[in-house]
Parts: sequence; structure tokens; C-alpha cells
Amino acid sequence: MSKTVVHLIANAHLDPTWLWNWQAGVDEALATFRSAVDRCHEYPEFRYTRGEAWLYEWVEELDPGLFAAARELIEAGRWSIVGGQWTQPDANLPTAAGWRKQFALGQKYFHDRFGISPTVAYNVDSFGHPATLPDLLHEQGYRGYVFHRPNESQVELPAQTFRWRGPGGAQVIGFRIASAYVTRSDDLHGQVDLALNAAHPGPGHTMLFYGLGNHGGGPTKASIEWLLEHREAFDDVELRFSTVDDFYTAVEEVVDELPVVEQELQRTFPGCYSVVHETKQFQHRGERLLEQAEELVRAFGGDDRFAEDSLGRIDEAWRDLAFTQFHDILAGTSVPSSYVSTRHMQGRAGIVGEEEIVRVTRRHARGTLEDENVQRLVLMNGSVHAFDGHVECEPFIDFDDWGERWFADEEGRAVPFQLVTSEPNAGAMVHRAVLPVTIPATGSRVLRLLDGAESPVPDPVGAVHAGGTVLANDRVEVELGPQGIAALRRDGQDLLGPDGLGLHLREDHGDTWVFHAAGFDEPVRQRMNALEWTIEDAGPVRARAFAETTLGRSQLRLAVTVYSGVPEVHFHLEVVFAERYHLLQMPLQLRSSPSAWTSGLAGGHVERMPGPDEMPFGGWDAVVVGEHRLGLHTPDAYSSSVRDDVWQFTLLRSPLMAWTGDSELSPAFSRRHSDQGWHGFHFILRADAGDHAATSERIADHQAKPPVIFDHYVGMNRPAWGNAPPRRLWTPDIPHARNLGHMRHLDDMAGQGRNWEELPQ
Repeated sequence: MSKTVVHLIANAHLDPTWLWNWQAGVDEALATFRSAVDRCHEYPEFRYTRGEAWLYEWVEELDPGLFAAARELIEAGRWSIVGGQWTQPDANLPTAAGWRKQFALGQKYFHDRFGISPTVAYNVDSFGHPATLPDLLHEQGYRGYVFHRPNESQVELPAQTFRWRGPGGAQVIGFRIASAYVTRSDDLHGQVDLALNAAHPGPGHTMLFYGLGNHGGGPTKASIEWLLEHREAFDDVELRFSTVDDFYTAVEEVVDELPVVEQELQRTFPGCYSVVHETKQFQHRGERLLEQAEELVRAFGGDDRFAEDSLGRIDEAWRDLAFTQFHDILAGTSVPSSYVSTRHMQGRAGIVGEEEIVRVTRRHARGTLEDENVQRLVLMNGSVHAFDGHVECEPFIDFDDWGERWFADEEGRAVPFQLVTSEPNAGAMVHRAVLPVTIPATGSRVLRLLDGAESPVPDPVGAVHAGGTVLANDRVEVELGPQGIAALRRDGQDLLGPDGLGLHLREDHGDTWVFHAAGFDEPVRQRMNALEWTIEDAGPVRARAFAETTLGRSQLRLAVTVYSGVPEVHFHLEVVFAERYHLLQMPLQLRSSPSAWTSGLAGGHVERMPGPDEMPFGGWDAVVVGEHRLGLHTPDAYSSSVRDDVWQFTLLRSPLMAWTGDSELSPAFSRRHSDQGWHGFHFILRADAGDHAATSERIADHQAKPPVIFDHYVGMNRPAWGNAPPRRLWTPDIPHARNLGHMRHLDDMAGQGRNWEELPQ
């Protein structure tokens, strides 16, 4: 009988930030690298495993001698690089573009410094893993994936080592660590027993991870010496100082014997799916922003030198977001003070994305559009999906009255539009228009803003109207009520149940992670039920109603919008959240229990079974109710569930931050509850006939990466109103100047169509 080989993986789980800030994470990296180098020098059989390029880069910069010592051990085969990642990210929240950059940045660093391209991804502490991850891993050239959660009490797997297959058909070899990725005792007998009990008999190989962790450390001398002394202490077992790569090489010889798993590895710490909303939102929108910047550069960047320089700056920005993907940052489990640095990093990445978008779009317009003495509106779409929807713009017309202005397309035809309320609280000084447009994939459009030449502005296809508490177009009708959206009708059928779409506060006494539950079942304390709606826009392109109210101690502002020609309802929510130990949730009661539930994930989607468990949300969800498919799309929420006929989204949580819930904490100034303050959400509800995941993917793509729109002037005679500005531009200095005998020509303006009235003297 051959022996079972236990591959001893010496590691040091090292959180660069958790109950400390990232600066302390740099210090622990230096200490851990030194410890690992020393152990390698002291014990010839010892081998060390270390991933995360972020750690290596800081050691390289701060202690070149230590870095050189680690390099020598790597070249000698004593120090193994695993993961090929920038850090160990949260696995649920990153976008597909974010995942790809996590791998690309890590792989580039390790290849440049050591000539190594790791092929086993390594997330031993991440809180759940999406079903699409095997497809993303295979795309990046990975053969395996090492993880710990969900553990055997949360999700049963057919074996510790298995073939994990994604919905796209690709597969990697998965390995679930038992029972932990760190050790707290120098006597490893129990750890060896647990590893053997978890091992599947087929491969004849398993892994045991040992070494101090969380705040670094690594294997102690005592633990190494215990393993050396007990290598022959277990019957039919070989304890082998090894690496993850060596384990995978051995297992690949029997890969066809491994069972297949085709599911997401979830139900781990559901509180992390929604807590610390602001960080999740900035991360998601930041990743989408950098993705959009890259798309625009590739589509419109022109010469290779410009594109290369721009993509290089974007890659530098991605380094920040690859770090803030770290699982204890993005999952919302770090101490409050650490999130100051998180915002700095996310902000630094975001402004780079904005700058590169301006560079490429304005440069393209200046280099490709012919001169024309007319105001133009440029619309650019870098996405692989064609855009067919509505855009809003504020053409700058020097604070003039809108008058008879209208938009013309490239053939001179009038484009439907509607003036709506602008953002500035400055009267009519800035005009905002909404209009339907189509823009080809990786393409652009140019509209002209004309004045003086008469052209009838056509009604949009499927014009909208508003009356009482009903907003409707030719596709959908939404009825508003005191609790929110009372009805949503498509083809004459209401897709919602009696409770419609609303908001409620649910008690939530769980810890930050929610260690011991898979969902939220505490009582609902208060429901929104006192809305009074005001019609803001009544068509023909857009109809909108808004309301303001309070819920608990929190203040809410809501807007519901219907656009022409599309079966969609847009729901905007602004919250000043002031709760403690409560959830803000958005339940939608459906007409009946859905027959199917599909959820978008990074790089694809997954079919889910309804039930009480909270699940991570990746940009869109869709349920099938009768003959209709109802999709909900947002870049601003990250947790959902479907239970019976209630489709529910958890928006905000307010536990104590970084609180494990295992003890009562005395009041202290330093303790903070999460998600306090202002938060904004944008939801798109779309009612379709039929089930089309591609539609939801396109909507979510454009919702997070809307077309870029800007004014383009070449040779215009400005200001448009010549030397007679509108009265609203006058300042108190003008009457003073007139009293001194200056600017008398303004007196001649009266009666010349300028709607002028003399300001008080």
C-alpha cells in the first residue's frame, strides 16, 4: 500500500490591513520576509510559500538586501511563489475587469522580477467564490485554485480536491484547506490528523498549511523541528516539506479521477456582502471607470505611442484598486481608521480614469472632426455593446435662454429631446436636455445644436406621459403609492404583488461578518409607508416623480423615472442613514414565486435556487414571473435573496465595524457603526418577454459605463448673445457702473426682446 503524502506548506497568512492600517502591513511584510529567509537558512529541508506581489514590491523598495536574499532562495527552489496575484482579494465584489487586472499585475511583477508565472491561484482567506471564477482562471492560464472558505459545515463538497467547472465550461483543480491556513501550536499532531481526515483517498496527496498568520509571522522553529522529528510517526503517511506547485503536479496525474463540482462556493459570512457600502460602491464604480478608460483608448487612441502611454497610466491606477480589492478591505471587515487610506487609493485611481477619458476623447474629436462653425455634441461609446438608450447633457450656451434651439443628427434630422431640471440651483442659467440616441459599439456620434432655423422636433418613439400617480409609455406602466412602487405592468399584467416595491428597516444584531447565519431573519421594525409623490417631468421623452420621507432616524429621497420606448423603470434612492444595528432592505413582492432566478457575476452569470440565504449580487439579477422576465440592474447594491415571492436587496448595514460579535463592547469614542451618512443608489427595473441574459449584461454595462458626452466648439462666435448679456448674468457691480456713467448702451436693451428689467440701484 502506497503512503498518503501530506505536502507541508509553510506559509504566513499576512493581512496588509485588517485590525491595523496598511503601513503596519508593510512593517509585518518586512518582519515576515526576514523570518522566512532565516528559517530557510537554518533548516535545509524547509521550503517556504509566499504570494501577493504587493508585499514583494514593498520589501524590494525598503530592504533591497532582504529582497536579494529571498531572490536567491527562489532561484534555489527553496522559496515558492504562489498565486500570481497583486493581493488576496475579496472574490465576490471585483468586476471581470478587476479580476483580470488582479492577475495581470501580479503575474507581470513576478515575471519581471523572477521570470516566474504562477499557475495556481491562492485565496486562502476570501469569503466565498463565484461560480464564474474557473472560467476567469482558465482564461488567465491557471490550472488550480486553493481556498479555505466555505468550510465543510457551510458547503458540502464531494472531495477536498476536485475539478471545479465554471458555467462557461472551463475547469481548474480546486483544493479546500482543512482545517485552517494558520497554526497556533508548535505541536502539529492534530493538524496532521485533520488534513488526513479531509483527504480524498483517490489522489493519495493532500496539503497541510502551517505557520503563524493574520499579522504575518510564518512557521516557528519549534513547529519545523516538530515536523522533522515526526516524519515517520504516522502509519502509511509521508510528511513532505513541499510547495503548492508540487502538490498540483502530483494530483494532475490522476485528474480524471477527481469529482466535478459545478456550483458557486458561497454562503460564507453574508454580512460581508453588504456592509461598508461606500467602499464597495467606490470600488465597483472605480473598476468600471478604469475599464471604460481602457476601452476608449483602445477604440479611439490612434497612434501607438499615445495609446501605450495612456494604458500605462491606467495600469498604475489599477494597482491602487487591485490593493483595495483585498478581502478585509472590500468585504468591510477592517477597522474604521484604515478606510481613510482606502478612499485615498480609490480616489487616486478614479481621477486617473477621468483624466485619461478626457485625454482620449477630446484628442480624438480634435483630430478627426472637420471644422464647423456650429456648436456640436460628441457622444462616444467604448463598449463592445452598442448603446440604445437615453442620455442627458447640458450644452453650454453662455447662460442664454434656450429659445428655439434643437438637436440635429448627422443627416440634419431633428432629434427628439426634452428639457429637464438642471443640477445647479441657479434658475435657468444652465439647461439640461434628455434625448434618445443610438451609438454603435466602440463608435461615436456627433449631434449639432442649432438655433434660428426652424425644424419640427418629432415626438419620440413610445412617448411617455404622467398623470396622477401613474407614469407610462407604450411598453410599461408604473403606479406609485405611499409605500413605493405599487404596480409595474407589462402587456397589461402586473408583475408585482400587493406590497410592490418598498423599503424597510430590519433589526440586525449580527456581527460585521455574520459568522453563524446564512441570511437575515430578525424582525422588520418599520416599513416605508408615507410617500407623497410630486410629478417633476411629464414627457414626452421622460416622466419622473419624486418624494421625500423619513424611515426610522434616516432621511430618504426617491425618484421614479420612465423613458420613451423602453420597458424600463429607473429608481433613484438617496439615503442619509442614521441607524444602528439595523439593515436597510428593498423588498419586491412578486406576483408569484419566480420559476427561475439568474444572477450576474464577474465574467458571466449563474442560475440560483430560491431560498432564505443571502447571496452576493454582481451587477444584475433576473427572475421569471409567468411569461415575463423582470431584471434589476445596479452598480450600487451587492447582496440579494429570493424567498418565496419576495425578491429582496440588502442595501446598508449598521453593525459595529470590525466587530466579531463574541462579546459585549463597552461604549467608546473610537467605536463606529458602519454605513452612517449619505448613500446613493440607481436601479433599473426592466420587464421583458422571454429570458435573455445578454440583455441584462448590456444594460448593466452601460449603466456603469454610460457614453461620454461633451461639447465641441471650433470657430464659434462666442458669446452667442454678443455684447448684450441676459439680465440674470448681471452682478451688483453693473448698476454701480451705470450710476458712474458707464455701460449706458445697456439702457437701449429694453424693448429689444432681451426680457430686460433694470436692477435695483
